[in-house]
Amino acid sequence: MSPEEAGAGLLVAVVGPSGAGKDTLIRLAMEGLGRESRIALARRVVTRAADGGSEDHDSLDEASFVEAEAAGAFCLSWRAHGLAYGLPASVALRVGRGDLVLANLSRRSLSEAASRFGRIAVVEISARPDLLVRRIAARGRETESQIGARLSRQAPLVPPPETTALFRIDNSDAPEDAAAILRRHLLSLLADLKPAD
Repeated sequence: MSPEEAGAGLLVAVVGPSGAGKDTLIRLAMEGLGRESRIALARRVVTRAADGGSEDHDSLDEASFVEAEAAGAFCLSWRAHGLAYGLPASVALRVGRGDLVLANLSRRSLSEAASRFGRIAVVEISARPDLLVRRIAARGRETESQIGARLSRQAPLVPPPETTALFRIDNSDAPEDAAAILRRHLLSLLADLKPAD
């Protein structure tokens, strides 16, 4: 999507290390927004089966993902930690209509997201290192050495020039408090958007 096609909406990229609680904060913030129809959550497609313990996402095997990607099913796709991730093409339609769409992205995908959408906002979620390790271990998907390797691979946050807002939230304490901060930020971003036609 070129900047000219981007419309009046905004993609809000939520990034941060594994274990920072991005999915929890996103879920709590969205629940607190109630019926705000101009704020939507992008439901990602991931080449991992849903486990009920983390993000609620759609799943495809690698071959089906590659096929869907080639067919234009995604407005944005990327690879991280041995998995493929995609945002459905419907996300671009909502942004084009003037909505604010919240999406859990990889830091490495930010430049491509900015290129596709013309402009983005970025929210970085962080937490204390000991909490990151504990939260990832609680998922039961990785060994201790795999957790260490995952955390050591974290790329520094370098917002692309098209970033209209960069906001940081520390989620080391009560997630409800951090989610309330995220919710207020989303409403502030929405207030700056042009009303939908």
